[in-house]
Amino acid sequence: MAAAGLLLGACAVGPDYQAPAAPEDTAYDVNPETAGDTNKPAADDSAGIAAQAFDTAARVRADWYRVFESQRLDALIKQAIEDSPTLAAGQARIKAAREVVKQNKAALYPQINVGAGYDRRRVTGAQFGINDPQFTNVFNFYDAQATASYDLDLFGRTRRQIEAASAALDEQQYQVVNTYVTLINNVVATAVAEAGLNAAIQTTEALIDSQSDALDIVGKQIAFGVAIDADATQIRTQLARTRASLEPLKKQKTLAVNRLAVLVGSTPGQFNDPAFTLDELALPRDLPASLPSQLVNQRPDVLAAAAAVHAASAQIGVATANLLPDVRISGSYTRQALTPANLGDPINALYTLGAQLAAPIFAGGRLRAQRRQAQDLYVAALADYRATTLAAFGDVANALRSLEADARALIAQRTAVDAAGNNLDTVRTQIRNGAADYVSLYTAQAQYQNAQLDVTKARVTRYRDTADLFRALGGGWTNADGQALSAATGIPAAARE
Repeated sequence: MAAAGLLLGACAVGPDYQAPAAPEDTAYDVNPETAGDTNKPAADDSAGIAAQAFDTAARVRADWYRVFESQRLDALIKQAIEDSPTLAAGQARIKAAREVVKQNKAALYPQINVGAGYDRRRVTGAQFGINDPQFTNVFNFYDAQATASYDLDLFGRTRRQIEAASAALDEQQYQVVNTYVTLINNVVATAVAEAGLNAAIQTTEALIDSQSDALDIVGKQIAFGVAIDADATQIRTQLARTRASLEPLKKQKTLAVNRLAVLVGSTPGQFNDPAFTLDELALPRDLPASLPSQLVNQRPDVLAAAAAVHAASAQIGVATANLLPDVRISGSYTRQALTPANLGDPINALYTLGAQLAAPIFAGGRLRAQRRQAQDLYVAALADYRATTLAAFGDVANALRSLEADARALIAQRTAVDAAGNNLDTVRTQIRNGAADYVSLYTAQAQYQNAQLDVTKARVTRYRDTADLFRALGGGWTNADGQALSAATGIPAAARE
């Protein structure tokens, strides 16, 4: 009987969770490295650009953002982690989810309560069917009791509830880790965007200056009769267009700075513009490119989706157990007396000990409908997991392809700048020799500076897509032991269960 009881107590109905299978893909369809000079240092601010190599064996480091070698960027990210209200809210929800697990685990233990009471009573014979007015008594009544109950959990309902709560805790933790990774990526992307806008504003202002100078020179030539008004009109029109293009750039820069302020937990009015520049950001030479089979264990959103599948699986067990009998053992021990002193007399002791069985007989189909609902939600969670996994693979593949295309685009833009620069030098030589006019010089300068703007855009895209690759690979959120960083979850490693 004891052995049978142990076996029965160990039973937990419902499916045992099986982690979704890892994908069969073994590699991404990508070249080992991008176009560029493999011997050039990791930077792209001079003629020629460095190639970036992909290492499928490399692991995303926790402080991956340090690859850009900017102490000011590192400081902003540190501030964002410490002061972000979104991250703080998520970390508080992790703590709340941990308490839910503890609440469910409490059901595994006997529930013991104590109580005491006093009341003054008046009884008459009428309560006992005695029609005698003299049969009346007024007295004090004292009682003290202890009660205990224990659910045998024969079919594992409590254990499945604990399993579901633990999986929900995992899901919440991975969601917050995803918030942490996204926060860092957003700070990096916004800082890169601001650096690019600063470069674009600088180039545009230089173009405005050169166009203004050209307009002044042509104006003097008109005065001396060596140029016509049409030449000035052409330059004046282009100058107005260039000046008009400057304001949207300044607006975008302001928006980028304000976004940085919000990301680091500050108000725009209290935040100092970091004024990032592209030249202060290093471009990493070697990049990780985890295999698809490894990605499912690195991406927090994929891990959160897997935890949701686990929770849904456990809920099927809870719904199944609700269809089956439940056995509870309970007992009580009570002392009742007319005076407090008599409570210690064993003759006033009362006790009960027994077992209760409760089984659903008819619920109008409600319990079976709940079980079918749990099964359908499990199927939905599996589909969500697959969708999240496919999106993750797509993110990595897109990031890798984007970096390859970025390198080729930057090379092409560098070529265009070189050609525009050579043309500008030629026009300047022709002017010195009297073979060209200042309108031609203005045109060559505009072409050169517009080409520089295109290079700036290409550089920004390359930096941004580099950061996006780290984000697509899951970002860095674990320590050397594979545990989530305390900075991400808000839970010290020593406090984790």
